[in-house]
Amino acid sequence: MEKTKSTQPIVFDKEKMVYNFFELLKIRSVKEAPTENAPFGEGVREALRYTLNLAKTLGFEVKNYDNYIGEVIWGEGEGNPFGILCHLDVVPEGDLSDWDTPPYTPTVKDNKIYARGALDDKCGVMSVLFCMKALLDAGYTPKREIRLILGCDEESGWGCIEHYKKVATLPEEGISPDADFPVIYAEKGIVHLTYKFTKSPSLISISGGTRANVVCDKVVAKVENVGLYADYQGVLVDEENQVITTSGVSAHGSTPEKGVNAMDLMIKVLEEKGLVESGIHDKLFKDTQGLKNLVDETGRLTFSPNLISSDDNFIYVTVDVRYPATLKKDVIMKNLKKVGNFEIKNYQAPLYSPKDSGLVKTLCDIYNELTGEKCEPIAIGGGTYARALKYGVAFGPAHNEAEADSIHKPNEFITIDTIKLMNQIYLETLKRICF
Repeated sequence: MEKTKSTQPIVFDKEKMVYNFFELLKIRSVKEAPTENAPFGEGVREALRYTLNLAKTLGFEVKNYDNYIGEVIWGEGEGNPFGILCHLDVVPEGDLSDWDTPPYTPTVKDNKIYARGALDDKCGVMSVLFCMKALLDAGYTPKREIRLILGCDEESGWGCIEHYKKVATLPEEGISPDADFPVIYAEKGIVHLTYKFTKSPSLISISGGTRANVVCDKVVAKVENVGLYADYQGVLVDEENQVITTSGVSAHGSTPEKGVNAMDLMIKVLEEKGLVESGIHDKLFKDTQGLKNLVDETGRLTFSPNLISSDDNFIYVTVDVRYPATLKKDVIMKNLKKVGNFEIKNYQAPLYSPKDSGLVKTLCDIYNELTGEKCEPIAIGGGTYARALKYGVAFGPAHNEAEADSIHKPNEFITIDTIKLMNQIYLETLKRICF
């Protein structure tokens, strides 16, 4: 198919994009218990319904695969489709008292838009959709099919992608606007695993954390003789309910050093009182097994205990592990067993594309041309849908460290300047790759 020759100007409807972006942010699309026709809960289903209905009104073909995942389709060009993989689900908001503004009431302040999902990842969805609309209205016709794929379980296990593979065929090449600029050439391997440790009957119960990929910001333990904990700094004692609480600061599981893990102090205190198995604090938080010595050009292994629960005899700690992209899985697993026996809850193989590979180089060139910068491709600990593709890379939208650090935290935000830049970049990307 010949590339469309269009003399019409490309007009990006910023006002309509921002309006629909805000409407999508108002939907609390946190994964919850499944209900009929809502495999990831009502909120996630509503976000998918809203976005697909919007895309249909903009003139695109849409498909909804059983409310697991959806896609917006444009064109019938020859060759393999180009995939753009985004997600509509968000991590829980956590303690509302930690938010300066309501998490599902998008708020503009100091050139920033605050809301859960503002950066991760609803901005990418709306930006790409309205870039497609601008090109459609300008008379462009893709030389290859474009698929904007809308996942609904990215934050909690990728059940959406597994369902898509059963009912459709993933594109071989594409991007995921769910990370950072300039372009991501490598993503670490991800393992979520659960360790089991013994506990004393005096520790009646314990719970903490919101998601395996979010640094634990609160732990509550029901114990006997709560008065024994009154002298510990940082431990809140509730004698009426016979519980003690430790608090921290949430962060993305791939960058645990940017948060404060509430489990750290709690495990230390409980171990000192003999309520949990001896030695587990050092294993979980002091790296006595030398796991951080596992390193390559994509970074060091990170080990973040983010969920804790219990039954009558044991506590269960779920850890988020991000391991260097060029290291072998069996080497990683052998080292993780030094901490204790575990059960794997989720595994994602690393992504690695050479810096000089075609797609990586093209995207980096686009970024540098539009910004005037001279950046090189980067590696991250985060995991995106890009690794589901044969030739996939993550590409934006975060453009500064402060907004990237807000992901999975209270007061998540994206700057208005970043939105303007990402619109330009994704528009040029579509033009250069698909037309």
